Amino acid sequence: MTNPAAARITVVGGANMDVGAKTQTPLLPGDSTPGHIHYAPGGVGRNIAENLARLGSAVALVSVVGADAFGRDILAHTRSVGVEVAGVQMLAGQRTATYLSMHGPDGDMALAVNDMAILERLTPDLLVAKNTMPAHTDVLVLDCNLSVPTLAWLLEQATQPVFVDAVSVAKCQRLVPVLGRVHTLKVNRIEAQALCGTVVGSVDDARRAALALYGMGVQRVVLSLGALGVAWCDADGSTGARSASAVPVVNTTGAGDALLAGLVHAHVQGLSLPHCVEYAMACAEITLSSTFANAPDLSHAAVQSRLAAVAA
Repeated sequence: MTNPAAARITVVGGANMDVGAKTQTPLLPGDSTPGHIHYAPGGVGRNIAENLARLGSAVALVSVVGADAFGRDILAHTRSVGVEVAGVQMLAGQRTATYLSMHGPDGDMALAVNDMAILERLTPDLLVAKNTMPAHTDVLVLDCNLSVPTLAWLLEQATQPVFVDAVSVAKCQRLVPVLGRVHTLKVNRIEAQALCGTVVGSVDDARRAALALYGMGVQRVVLSLGALGVAWCDADGSTGARSASAVPVVNTTGAGDALLAGLVHAHVQGLSLPHCVEYAMACAEITLSSTFANAPDLSHAAVQSRLAAVAA
């Protein structure tokens, strides 16, 4: 295991501006609903990188943004929280990726639109030509917003453990040809269903799905079930599950990104997978109670405090 104090993490994936709306009354199709609108830097890969920095990890982000106001805001904010952004290319003539989501009173996402076309420009040729990948990385984190050629190239080049976020039902299919190169795969229920072809409606179903993904070549699988908790399959084929703690849900956007960041941070600390899951779930629970996709109060100390409170 790498010395945790010296471990360096590189995240390659989406960096976009999140534009979110939350209403106090149910959303009505075809009508205008009073609510609150805010925007903040987001993107699966970028969110994971920010969470890792907040937890105390040394982390670099590799992505692309447009040469526009959103792109400049993303770079400035991400740098300010401690993420190395030298590997983020600003592309002239391109729109920065944008994610628009609408949330009802329960905090769950009711509707979302993503404009991520710029990520098609994050190609192996660009990564090589711009020398964007850090010279040394102990853990590589990828999200499935990346194109099929880029995902495949990065996984083929990697000599370190690779953690992957499935992102969505459509985009997780990009992993099928290269699942055997993934060290740890984080999926939710519907992503697991898409990859395995079986219904995941219970914790037992989730354990079986995680084992099925392990059988497809993934070394370790972590399957998020939302309010039901998390199931997993470890590198020896053993499965487990942990129930979720009750928390006030303000916004579900970003909880999955916090979960993966927690898994990675705990891994470089040398923790076993069940303990990594406990740590990661605390990260996700802190994020669920935040207005933003990245909880400003997320820290290693905050996670330890939450774990102590849950154990008490």
